Amino acid sequence: MAKEQKIMVQQEDVTRNGHTVSVLTVNKNEIGYVETEEKRFLAYQAGQTKPNRFKTMDDAVNFLIAEYHLHHS
Repeated sequence: MAKEQKIMVQQEDVTRNGHTVSVLTVNKNEIGYVETEEKRFLAYQAGQTKPNRFKTMDDAVNFLIAEYHLHHS
C-alpha cells in the first residue's frame, strides 16, 4: 500500500485580463484557475485554454485538485 502524502494547495485571487480569478498552486506551481461566468464556474487546468464548466466553486476546485493528483502521482 502506498504511503499517504499530504500536499498543500493554496488558492489566491488575482486579476488576469481584467477579470478576478482564483489561482490554485501546489509548491508555488500553478495547477489551474477558476473564473466565474454568470452563474457558472470555469476551471482551467494549467496550460489549457478550454475550460470545464461547473455549478459551484467547490466542484471546480475539486476537479482541478483531482486532475493534479491523477497526472502527478
